[in-house]
Amino acid sequence: MDLHVKMPYGSTSWPLHIEADLLEPGVRTARSAEPANEHDELRIVREALAAPIGSRRLREIVQPGESVAIIVNDITRLTRTDLMLEPLFEELAQAGVADDDVFIMFALGIHRRQTEAERRQIVGDAIYNRVRTYDHDCRDAAGLVHIGRTSFGNEVWINRRVWEADRIILTGEIIYHLIAGYSGGRKSLVPGVAGFETTTFNHRMIFHPGSRSGLLDGNPAHEDLLQACRLGRPDFLLNVVLRPDGALARAVAGHYDEAHRAGCRAVDEILSIDINEPYDLLIASAGGHPVDIDLRQAHKGLENACLALKPGGSIVFFAECPDGAGIRSFEDYINRYDDDRAMRAALEREFVVGGHKAYWVARLGRLYDVHLVSSLPEAFVRRCHFTPLWLEQAENRIMQLLAALPPGARVGVLPHSAFTLPVAANRAEVV
Repeated sequence: MDLHVKMPYGSTSWPLHIEADLLEPGVRTARSAEPANEHDELRIVREALAAPIGSRRLREIVQPGESVAIIVNDITRLTRTDLMLEPLFEELAQAGVADDDVFIMFALGIHRRQTEAERRQIVGDAIYNRVRTYDHDCRDAAGLVHIGRTSFGNEVWINRRVWEADRIILTGEIIYHLIAGYSGGRKSLVPGVAGFETTTFNHRMIFHPGSRSGLLDGNPAHEDLLQACRLGRPDFLLNVVLRPDGALARAVAGHYDEAHRAGCRAVDEILSIDINEPYDLLIASAGGHPVDIDLRQAHKGLENACLALKPGGSIVFFAECPDGAGIRSFEDYINRYDDDRAMRAALEREFVVGGHKAYWVARLGRLYDVHLVSSLPEAFVRRCHFTPLWLEQAENRIMQLLAALPPGARVGVLPHSAFTLPVAANRAEVV
């Protein structure tokens, strides 16, 4: 296939002209998203709120005078939060809830604090000027409250302000998640507004074979999060499924587990792609801002892309990473340990959030020939066991890799890997 593709890179894109297969949902699979007319997106969200799954309507749950916490994603997620908030506030108004009784909590998890401009960008000017907003702080002991313990032994601490609200509403986007199977749902509460130790405990489950993308049942990381969320007793959920271009594909509302599972099924229909055989060479992008805001986030797309790659195959991966690694412990692990095996041994002795990302990255660098197009320092990229490239070097490197391929080699292009889960029937397992 003769392709002319724009590869997302930060807030811009890089033009690619190549003979290759295009790996996009709806291109090589019968599972295609139904494109939403942008003028109908609010209608789709309102319809989901009007027909909640496993729950009464929100306007029938909340009472006048009750305090309401709305948990929303932070700047590292492409969520379309502003699209969800307008219909939510319509529902709350129908219930007789005043704006003064509502606040928004940004689910930072263990991420950095946001700027005022970022908070305003997420919710939109109209909502930002109407209601109080707060950044969650996972290390503020006084701002956390202990609400119970999961059967896995995880002590659950969540944001005190959220816990003390009369009603808790979860919002977010559902895509594939490397540990918990899928994002969204219970993750808004834990780790979104949870304590650091609660999140760390859950992340320790990365080495369990059931903790992987696209799996809920039998996934201990998901089940631990779900139990923690159940302890938090959220009252309502509104989640969206987006197409790789950011357009709304589906919205689900209602019970935090039942509605979320319906959304996960929609993700499988919309964002997974079937491939007949893995590829010798992939040209891939995380998907641009914000999913390539740092390597901690962009790495998720690299993991997905490598599912379509032969063991030892080559990949040129576009991820700007203007915020660097994204967490100091990630950098520390990369600089302290020489390879992924040493990192895993250290994590099994003492788990460090961020160190697990370094392990994943170094593992990919051992298993595949990774060429990273980014703004990261070259020395750091090499410590990740990747080959560093600046944007202006990408074309020459792609031409060199193409020239080195044997006859009949398979070449693919995956422009939005953070959103896409390749499913290869004949892919060999790599360790």
